[in-house]
Amino acid sequence: MDSRNIALIVHPTLRQDKNRCPQVSKGDYQLVIARCQQLEKRVFPKSEAMDLSKELRKPNQFLYVVLQIPKSASKPDITRDPLLSYGVLAFNKVDAVARISKVCTDPRYRKQGAGELVVRGMLTSVGHPCETGSEEMQESLRLICPIIQTKVASVQLHVDTERQDAIRLYTRCGFVKKTEIQGYYAENRNAFLMSRSFIFLG
Repeated sequence: MDSRNIALIVHPTLRQDKNRCPQVSKGDYQLVIARCQQLEKRVFPKSEAMDLSKELRKPNQFLYVVLQIPKSASKPDITRDPLLSYGVLAFNKVDAVARISKVCTDPRYRKQGAGELVVRGMLTSVGHPCETGSEEMQESLRLICPIIQTKVASVQLHVDTERQDAIRLYTRCGFVKKTEIQGYYAENRNAFLMSRSFIFLG
């Protein structure tokens, strides 16, 4: 994955970081949510599909989008550039836990680093960047700005026990399995609760 032709856009972001992060108009934000929703319906069964428009209206919900920028373009076009992957992160101020509620990658772009960029972008934006990853990955993450001013104690997620590629991705990003939840998705479809916890010094 060539970082020069990839854009990771996070929305919303802190106002003071507007000079560092690509700005997204309200209209364009709704258009990209619709694009993500279309991908969601293609990739996930109806029983697991998330109503992104409804979900992202809730407080402390953040959308991460990875786009492929044409080589001739000077900046990303969030409404037209190929959508490789997206993710949704929610933050609970009460327990200082961020939860990854969705990561979805277009099947045509899997195993190219787009989903990993979404997850690493989430960790970076809550103040816990990954120390590992390719130079291209680190370059893409360099401009990610903070979205939460409160210290985040851990990031958690659920993943289907049969989705080995996804489990390997989360493991590479520092997540560990905490427990297996029987029937989380449906009868005979279990989930691992995975978590990445952080220690605060001082």
